[in-house]
Formats: sequence, C-alpha cells, structure tokens
Amino acid sequence: MATIRDVAAMAGVSVSTVSYAMSGMRPISKGKKLSIENAMRQLNYKPHAAGRRPSGKKSKIIAILFPYVDHGLDLSEMELILQASKSAARRGYYLVIWTMQTNSREELQQFIGQSLVDGLILMEVHTNDMRIDILREQNIPFILLGRDKEDSAETFIDIDFSATMMNCISYLKDLDYRRVIFINQTEQSLKAGYGPVVRTHEAFSYFCRNFDIQGSEYFCSSDPLDVCAVTENILTDCPRSTAFIIMNNKALPGLIKGIEKSGRRIPDDVSVVAIVSSAGSVSCFVPPITAFEMDSTSIMDITVSQLIAKLNGKYEELPMRLIPCILRERQSTRRRTGN
Repeated sequence: MATIRDVAAMAGVSVSTVSYAMSGMRPISKGKKLSIENAMRQLNYKPHAAGRRPSGKKSKIIAILFPYVDHGLDLSEMELILQASKSAARRGYYLVIWTMQTNSREELQQFIGQSLVDGLILMEVHTNDMRIDILREQNIPFILLGRDKEDSAETFIDIDFSATMMNCISYLKDLDYRRVIFINQTEQSLKAGYGPVVRTHEAFSYFCRNFDIQGSEYFCSSDPLDVCAVTENILTDCPRSTAFIIMNNKALPGLIKGIEKSGRRIPDDVSVVAIVSSAGSVSCFVPPITAFEMDSTSIMDITVSQLIAKLNGKYEELPMRLIPCILRERQSTRRRTGN
C-alpha cells in the first residue's frame, strides 16, 4: 500500500508539501499540485479523510506529543494522560497520544501537515526543545507540560521540582536524617537537558547545602537490576546511608530489592521517599512508599483547559504555572534512631 512518502518521492516534493496540497492549509503552485495529483493516481494513494478536512474547520481533537523514552510509560505518566483525556472529554474534545522521536523534525512536520488535530500538548520537554521551533513555524497552538528553559516565553504548566525537592529534604531533616542519597534518572538525560532530571539535580545540591545535609546523587537507568546493583554498592561503600530519595517509578523495585539484599529493612534501617510519583505507583509495595505525589487531576485540567482556551481565542495568562507535589506519608519512612 502506497504511503504519503511514496507520493512525495514520485512527485519530487517534500512530505509536508503533499500534506499541504491535500489539506489546503497553504497555497501550492499549480505545477507541484499537478505532480502530486498524478503521483497519487499512479500509486492509487487514498489519503485519510481527516487529512482532507477543509482549512479552518476544527477536528475537535487534541494530541499529547510523547516522545520515545528509554524508561517507557510508567503509571504516573499514564495517570497524567488519563486525566487529560477526561478533561478533554468534559470540554467536548477527543484526545490522542502521538509518539515520535524528540529530534525527528521530518516526522513532526509530517504529523502537523496531516491537519489531524487542532492543538498539541508537549510532554517530556527538554531545554532548547527542537519541537517548539517547529510548532512556532507551523503556527499550531500548543502548551508545554514542562519548560524548555527558565525564561521561556511559551505557555507552560509544570511540576515545581525545586519546591518538591526542598519539601522532601526538609521532611527527611525533620525525621533527623543528615545523610541523604538521591537516585536520579540517567546521566544521558541530564546532558540532554531533560527538564525533570536537570531541575531535581540542581535543587538537590542547592537544598542539601542550605539544610546542612550530606547529600549524594547517583544516576541510574530504569532497569531494576541496574538500580539494585547501584543500591547495594552505595550501602557497601556508605553503610551509614539511611535515607533514599528516588525519582523513577520503574526503578523503585530495584531500590527496594537492593536495600533488602544489603541486609537492611524498610523503614527500620532505611527510609525511602519517592518524588514526582502517584498513588498507583507506590502504594502497592510492601511496605507502601511515602511519596511526594503529582496532583495529576489539577495539572492536566489546567493544561487542557488552557490549550482549548487558546484554540477558542479566549486564552488568559495563568497567575501560577508551577505546581508542587503533595506529601503522602506511608510506611517506608520513620524517625531515624541510633547513629
């Protein structure tokens, strides 16, 4: 079956030009349009009906743009998407999820050129995110769930990672912990400018100094076996470590197993706190994990409502766009005893 790429190749034009010719979103020269139509006939290419929607007519569909990530979708991210779907439905919109490479300019342009959706929510935002420039060029409404940089002029909603880390370190200090280990995501994510990793990395260092906490940060993949090995090494090299913070729900089983294999018990010997999490991700463990949880409902309701307001020309700037996580105390933490 022929694809839009086949049509573009035969007609000697770009994929986006074929999309524009079908949707009418931009004027195409008669020569190019004729070449495209001839290629479509020869290849028996049948464009999707949504791709031929008349210019200016709304689809009532919004998309979450979620790039491929090494750790996949965890329960917290699935909860965000579910809440976004509910929020969109309440406002008479459908929600779709579109996955693609973060740095694939052609793939994103092709998707936009199909004219399938009215607006986009960008997840997994990086500093200097290439997708933002493309969406600006294409003049499609979008909202960032995250920030590309601190002084971004783009509309965004984000978790307040700095406040969340501050509250977490303060909480552990109140429980009399003075040595804290932070298990962050991969070092590659930090170097790539992935917002949550960058901001928690900076906040952990800053607030450990300010709260007079001896803090050590480790980067690790989402593979539980990797995290288990790292945890065992930490507790072998630093046996007096008694408090862990982790921001990686998929890696949490590895942390718990590593603590157990080191001959320690939670929370008798070691306290564990998950940050930027959800109840579904942490409450099923034994013991249930204390966590600073996202307010997924509020985050996605604000995000979706702001995007739809943009689509309808009613957008107003939000007074608050950073939402801290909420402490849910469970059975993985207790006041430190002994040395």
